[in-house]
Amino acid sequence: MKNLQSIVTALMLLIGTSASAQIVLLVQEPANLAGSYNFTYSSSNGWGADMDTVAITAPAAFAYDGSATEDSLACGEIINPEDIDGKIAVVYRGECNFSLKARNVQDSGAVALVIINNVPGAPVGMGAGSFAEDVHIPVVMISNTDGASLRDSIMSGSVEMFLGNNTGLFDNNLGSYKPNIAGANSYAIPVEYAQSSSDFSVPVGAWVYNFGNAEATNALVTAVIDRDGTEVYNETSAGANIPVGDSAFFTLPEYAEDGYEEGLYTITYTIVEDNTDEFPDDNVATASFWINGEGLYSKSTVDPVTGPVGGNGIRPADGTEYEWCIALQSENAEATSLLGITFATLTNDFPLTGEAVQLSVYEWNDPITGGTVSFDDLNELTDNEFYDYPSDLQDEFVTHTFSEPVELLNGQKYLACATIFTDDMFLSVDAGLDYNVMYETYVDEVFFPVHNIDGAAWFPGGFGTDNIPAIVVNLGGPFGIADDFEALDITPYPNPTTDFITIPMGGVINGEVIVDVYDAKGAIVLSETLCQKSDKLRLDVTELASGMHTFNLTFEDKTSTSFRVVVTK
Repeated sequence: MKNLQSIVTALMLLIGTSASAQIVLLVQEPANLAGSYNFTYSSSNGWGADMDTVAITAPAAFAYDGSATEDSLACGEIINPEDIDGKIAVVYRGECNFSLKARNVQDSGAVALVIINNVPGAPVGMGAGSFAEDVHIPVVMISNTDGASLRDSIMSGSVEMFLGNNTGLFDNNLGSYKPNIAGANSYAIPVEYAQSSSDFSVPVGAWVYNFGNAEATNALVTAVIDRDGTEVYNETSAGANIPVGDSAFFTLPEYAEDGYEEGLYTITYTIVEDNTDEFPDDNVATASFWINGEGLYSKSTVDPVTGPVGGNGIRPADGTEYEWCIALQSENAEATSLLGITFATLTNDFPLTGEAVQLSVYEWNDPITGGTVSFDDLNELTDNEFYDYPSDLQDEFVTHTFSEPVELLNGQKYLACATIFTDDMFLSVDAGLDYNVMYETYVDEVFFPVHNIDGAAWFPGGFGTDNIPAIVVNLGGPFGIADDFEALDITPYPNPTTDFITIPMGGVINGEVIVDVYDAKGAIVLSETLCQKSDKLRLDVTELASGMHTFNLTFEDKTSTSFRVVVTK
């Protein structure tokens, strides 16, 4: 199995309002390591102490269980309880479930637990496990790199941490986070859907909270939008006073253009007040969106170079079959057709080889009035479209190309969906975004509803505004190849790749195949004519630069198809 992200089994959630608690992990000593650290916490998954209600300041110390490994996992009885009694215990991820580690250090007197990730990447969500009901201390996870930077100082006994809700910890402390800021209603937007302000615009604004002990005077929010480093928007709000424990929403002019250029747009919100903020870590918050010429549409992050972003998996707590969708609607939809869907899945403890995922597109005709949402009038536009896993591609993005392109209509609502049929199989999610404010702004749009098929129920809010299905819609090819599209389910693997890709043809093909490869700017970077006499085509891509490439295959009968591959170095 691949590097194990923690796979979270969650209950269905409806959209909720953003909490105003400021939950942080601060290193207070030593000075060279002081500051806030990125982390995940167990109470977000329903176990351990509620981070909204704790405020712990204590030294940090490693807990050891006597195992052979140098990096203690705390899966057994703690052998140095005197070292962690009354302190924040530190252990490493691995071997046993998170709640067992927490119970073991708790039983030895620890007041909190910090788990260091044992694989590269950001800290992950922590599932409850068998001992969750026995855990009453806060449990958090930090990244492997942060753990490495803190390790020596923890071992020397010089690290002091604050963990929990820091409301009232400082006199002057304004803040805002991802759930509190406005941005675009999608991450990847094809340039065809952003031809003018009537097609596409971005609301700009932010909730600002006063977490301090003193009234904030003349609080201001400045929003700057840049496109690939070039500033295209700069506005500052009027000032406002914010009483202790209160909040205010600052509305700025929307961002709208008569024509949008392609590029990665970043909105940077900066908060200031008359007094010096004593905790400035939360005074800047950012949101991004990508207007692209690649024909990609998604609510989840798509890196312009490396491609779609996923991570943990999530699914309903009850039932085996579920369908997760993203909504699509544009006043310029007829400029495109829907070619296929890119997604990723992962499992707990079995290979994906031979598993199937159904990909569907629905015309969604239910009216949305006053925030009331229903899914009674769905017209499926696809017919039994399945992606069958040829190998164990855990958490790797794959693309299913539809047998025929789906033609789209201007202004019509659509749902692009992936259906999972197997228990303990999860659709990958992007947990790095949060559409809370955008959901409130776009009251007539549902972003990523979930259909619990076993329970015969739709949940408009999905799993919450901060769990985004890593589903990417592939729209009409940028090079006009959809007109001659043949009914071939061609999904190359591995994708991403570093050296070679294998292209299953869906049957033995005899004859020449012309392969043209285009980079993200539409320039042709590879062209080959191959004599094909098998059901698989293998291509060497070692000479291609890192980034997303479009492959166009043209056969002897003049039919053609395309797909996208991410090359990494």
